[in-house]
Amino acid sequence: MDFTPHLSDRSQPLKILHCTAGYAPAWQLGGPPRSTANLCEGLAARGHRVVVFTTKLGLEQRRDLPDGEAVERNGVTVHYFPLNGPPGIRSSELAAAVRERAKDFDLMHVTGVWQPPSIPACRAALRRGIPYVVSPRGMLSVYSFTQKWLKKAVYWWGWERRNLNGASAVHYTALAEQDECRRLLLRPPGFVVPNSIDLRAWRPDAAGARAWRARHAIKTDEFVFLNSGRLHHKKGLDLLIQAAHGLPENRPWRLVFAGPDEDGTGRQLRQAAAAAGLGGRVIFTGPLETADLAAVYSAAGLFVFPSLNENFGNVAIEALACGTRLVLSPEVGCHRELADVAGVAVVPRVVANWRAEMAAALDRAPLAADVQIARRHALEARYSAAAVASAMEAAYGAVLAKSRSARAIR
Repeated sequence: MDFTPHLSDRSQPLKILHCTAGYAPAWQLGGPPRSTANLCEGLAARGHRVVVFTTKLGLEQRRDLPDGEAVERNGVTVHYFPLNGPPGIRSSELAAAVRERAKDFDLMHVTGVWQPPSIPACRAALRRGIPYVVSPRGMLSVYSFTQKWLKKAVYWWGWERRNLNGASAVHYTALAEQDECRRLLLRPPGFVVPNSIDLRAWRPDAAGARAWRARHAIKTDEFVFLNSGRLHHKKGLDLLIQAAHGLPENRPWRLVFAGPDEDGTGRQLRQAAAAAGLGGRVIFTGPLETADLAAVYSAAGLFVFPSLNENFGNVAIEALACGTRLVLSPEVGCHRELADVAGVAVVPRVVANWRAEMAAALDRAPLAADVQIARRHALEARYSAAAVASAMEAAYGAVLAKSRSARAIR
């Protein structure tokens, strides 16, 4: 059975249950809630009935999200179940609901591993004979296994390996993620569908860029290097300070970090910048709302993304959609898919190489208008909510066809 999804004509509407520990609008949890919501909303827009079971992780104080009750969100029915409290992300109400209602759906999609909500979801699907898809979202990477490795070893042999091997298919967001997971010798077939990005929110914003520069006293001739997202050790951001230290001192440039300090990395970067004599050139904006971030992307001449491990890398697509050039490390999952896009460079994590790339960027002209238009079309064809939902629909169709065939043989 070929599990490589192809864009297809609209099939019969499906009843889909999506189970995940965190969901929109828990934006502070990172990229998965946003891309998962974009996927679910894209599927709903194609006529499918999509129900999400999630927890109130990051949303504990939201009184407009009553515990366990149905909330309509952009065409998707979402149930936010309360957490039981530490340890872990546990919700007995979510577990009970998925056991009771799994039979009502054609297919289940489980996003995330190493999380207690996935255990009852996978068990319920197996018990009811419902095919299910698992999206690891980078949590099966070598890097992930090294974090709290003893706990994960117990979890892997106790639950997670069985959950994954019981799935009808495993969904990866990039070719690099799929390749990295081959070492696990999982039984189910895998397929690649990228993260869904709401490209309507990410467009060049010249007026916003000018206003943002003015607020930060950045002159029009100052070149802006930008990184956005969580300030976390996994992002490898210390390389940017080291690379910037050798840039020409007689050229006007700034290095901007836009995102929350999650584990003290922001404080360490400030200290490193001061020690390198770059304190006046480095700006920390803190977390930004979408409109403000689109303005910063538009103000930047080069988006710098040196992550140590990234299963996909939503911010790379956001930056490109706003017209910015991009340099990223091979450890960013989507690097192979972006290698043919104009204004993109994939550079190994070597300080001298990144310094050379950043120095060269100071003299590069903005991409021509026709190149920008062609690049926008390529991004829409690959990453828009409509394109990703159509590709996932095709993958679901392959899963269900295989399930029907297996039942017929039995």
